[in-house]
Amino acid sequence: MSGANFRQKNLLKDLIYLGQTKPVNKQTIKGLFRFALEPLLEAQTQKAVVLIRLFDTKELDGVLKRLEFTNAEVYSFDSVTAGENLTREDIWGDTEFLVVLSPRYSALMLWDYSTETIKDTSCLYYLLNSKEVNNVVRIISQNSKIDLMRYTQEYTPERRGNELLNKAVHKFINFADSFVEEASVSQAKTSLLEESDDIEKKYEYISSKAKTISHDIKNHLSVIDLYSKIIEKRLEMVSNKELQDSVLNAVNSIKKSKDSITNLLNELRSIQGTQLETHNLGELLQTAVNLADAKAIDAGVKIEVSNSFDGNIMADENKLLNVIINLLYNAVDASSKDGEIKVQTEETQDNMIRILVSDNGCGIEEDKKDKIFEEGYTSKITGSGLGLYISKESMKELYGDLNLVKSDKDGTTFEILVPKA
Repeated sequence: MSGANFRQKNLLKDLIYLGQTKPVNKQTIKGLFRFALEPLLEAQTQKAVVLIRLFDTKELDGVLKRLEFTNAEVYSFDSVTAGENLTREDIWGDTEFLVVLSPRYSALMLWDYSTETIKDTSCLYYLLNSKEVNNVVRIISQNSKIDLMRYTQEYTPERRGNELLNKAVHKFINFADSFVEEASVSQAKTSLLEESDDIEKKYEYISSKAKTISHDIKNHLSVIDLYSKIIEKRLEMVSNKELQDSVLNAVNSIKKSKDSITNLLNELRSIQGTQLETHNLGELLQTAVNLADAKAIDAGVKIEVSNSFDGNIMADENKLLNVIINLLYNAVDASSKDGEIKVQTEETQDNMIRILVSDNGCGIEEDKKDKIFEEGYTSKITGSGLGLYISKESMKELYGDLNLVKSDKDGTTFEILVPKA
């Protein structure tokens, strides 16, 4: 094959096909993009070379900006990322890539959303510390304005094929993208909600949407977890004990919040499963308050519990916990600094327990009170419109109910009704 013909063929796309991996969605690819660059971003003085072809920088602008402050030479093959542009001929089509070469570390990502029929999904060719990275650099170099092969001689982090490492990476990718079917959720939304009022169909949609939300949030949680560990490690070099203790307290609060969010996400992923069991109400309320406390403390809001029922209830622990936590979170958001949230219980005459969650916040506007339990309705800028709707339907599954008792300028009170054991 002559050099000219060689340059006219998109061999990178062939590698994606030959990799025979399962398709992954765009959010997973963006998460892996951050993961591949993290060693360079952490070791800012490390010499390295980075080759990028990227069309959509949404959610990656922060990572790319940090890359500018490293000691890496950055070459772009697109019109959106910073760095010397080496595009010579437009043969790559929709194929995107990231190549990282440094003295002790190399990484490669190839993806192309045009390879799959489902929007925003692609098979992925991904390598860490492998000599096969050099083969891809050779292909890119032959279609570049400059010779890039000198970097493969300068940076040789792994002379042998690291097969075990790369198998482990691909297992991780498959695990992280276990909900790849989420890519079709947006297409199903209209038909699921308009086709019928059947609650099962609505639950099918909510379940799918919940998985999508969970997946996206977990990507961000992984970044929070990573930087929490980095901060802890860096603190070992800090001699100021007062500063060290202060930052450690902040990190612990971050971790506690992350655990609370993870707990909520687990509920979103299992929204359709209900297991009614006997639970002690006092213990369950204490667990809910413990999980919501990090958010309340951060907002300067106090949560008080007054439980007059020392007995058991029938409930699905996860579902009821998340209904209570959702109400507590909403109450915190509605409260000002130094606000108070009260959780009280009382028995009713029909063998039910009434759990009252009250705040002294701003209240709900009169014209919005009838809408708060509707699917998709939210008054929050970043809200999903799922919280109170899911909570209301969950309580119906538990043979109970969730209602708005009152809301005015003095605050808001919700009631949760659950059956006694």
